[in-house]
Amino acid sequence: MWIFGGRSESGFNASNNAEQVTEGIDGTALTAIVTGATNGIGKETARVLALRHVHVVMGVRNVNAGEKLKEELLQQIPYARIEVMEIDLNSLDSVREFASQYISSGLPLNILINNAGILAPFKFTLSRDNIEQTFAVNHLGQFLLTNLLMETMKKTASRSRTEGRIINVSSFMHRYGVHKEGIRFEEINDEKSYSSSALGRSAYGLSKLCNILHTNELARRFKYQKEAMWRFGGKGESGFCAGNTAEQVTDGIDGSAQTAIITGATNGIGKETARVLALRHVHVVMGVRNVNAGKILKDNLLQEIPYARIDVMEIDLNSLDSVREFASQYISSNLPLNILINNAGILAPPKFTLSKDNIEQTFAVNHLGQFLLTNLLLETMNKTAQKTRTEGRIINVSSDMHRYSVHKEGIRFETINDEKSYNSSAMGKSAYGLSKLCNILHTNELARRLKEEGVDITANSLHPGLIATNIFAPNSGPGYWLVKTIAKYTSKNIEQGASTTCYVALHPKVKGISGEYFVDNNKVEASTLARDSDLAKKLWDYSLSFTEAKH
Repeated sequence: MWIFGGRSESGFNASNNAEQVTEGIDGTALTAIVTGATNGIGKETARVLALRHVHVVMGVRNVNAGEKLKEELLQQIPYARIEVMEIDLNSLDSVREFASQYISSGLPLNILINNAGILAPFKFTLSRDNIEQTFAVNHLGQFLLTNLLMETMKKTASRSRTEGRIINVSSFMHRYGVHKEGIRFEEINDEKSYSSSALGRSAYGLSKLCNILHTNELARRFKYQKEAMWRFGGKGESGFCAGNTAEQVTDGIDGSAQTAIITGATNGIGKETARVLALRHVHVVMGVRNVNAGKILKDNLLQEIPYARIDVMEIDLNSLDSVREFASQYISSNLPLNILINNAGILAPPKFTLSKDNIEQTFAVNHLGQFLLTNLLLETMNKTAQKTRTEGRIINVSSDMHRYSVHKEGIRFETINDEKSYNSSAMGKSAYGLSKLCNILHTNELARRLKEEGVDITANSLHPGLIATNIFAPNSGPGYWLVKTIAKYTSKNIEQGASTTCYVALHPKVKGISGEYFVDNNKVEASTLARDSDLAKKLWDYSLSFTEAKH
């Protein structure tokens, strides 16, 4: 039996509480459903997960009780993210409605805790679907719920590269409360065979056995189908996966007829993108804030790649005048332009900061600067596409944080420049998440306009993956914390992080594809908000109000 004084392989024992076993764990990036969350174990599970920053969705039969508990938890844990949704496992229709509403909400799902359950009623009782109630509530309801939410969990695991977890709360009574052969299926709905006894061959013991059998078969199917988490070994539709490097996804491609601009090219993903494009004979123009650093990088690249064609030009996306000056100089150079990679970006500064144009800095650098740059260079790209009969490509480097760090309505335009509404957190409703949503909305509206005008230029956005690059350098608070706490969920290096950018920029399989979002070298679906065409148009007009002011 369990020993309260000893410790097992996990380092914990029966005397440890939920807070102790989760001490130091940060669940900010996770969303969990907990059924039966208003009482007992479910209530404490919801509380501790919320305490660890997990976004908790409480699936409850009594919504009033759920809302009351939510208020109590928010008083105790002011930063808690808690939702209350109705579900009655005694009704399969209720389970279907819960799943439908959850899927429609667009929320991710990392953890599903099937906790709700009942003891066997004293008398034989049927569920609303005319199934023995203990079996219906303790097994069948959660079996259906799990199946209905499986696709959402798979998508979340794939997009976030975070292992999904399903937990079924069973009982030691599975050992004692069943027949020798385990389950007599023909007797499950037989009133004469029913037993409510806590011991002996009971409906409760049977239901708890079913929980474990369900769990094991589910795990077997996952292993067999190789479904679950982000896999470096698997390959998507493109033939590549998260583990491929930028060199691998561009192997054999000749870019000698192409000219590309890459912003933020002196560090991290931008630096590797510039290197690999130069390796593939592309004429690379590095748009950099620090010209000296750019020249040093150019010299280093020329030593490695003697045939490389590299230019260095100054651009500071924190200043719209600097963006205009860069575009003016580029156009005056008469260079063609086939590829524009808007890679430069920053994390939200710890404190509210204005750009040189008195615009909130994260929005200004991550979206507005590249929005203006793209518009100013479109005519050059169009002329190049016509002269060379080669498709132009615009790539906006976004982030999967666009899914989690925004308000329900997406963008509160009136608060973008409001210091009181500012949030620099890497999670929560933050300036960074907003800017990354803007990247995708900008891409999609641009793609729509280019298609409408019949221009041979595509526009796509992407998530490179989490890599500890110099984007975190000026932000040792939230940014550095984010890397440390979430790094365990990713193992991408710079070479792998730059692969999606290089794939979308050069690979022939991307020809003609526009308005798409790429992750790990494959198309995936961006969030519902990111695909909102009306919101994209509003953002376009809002952005023009800043960028056209000085024309």
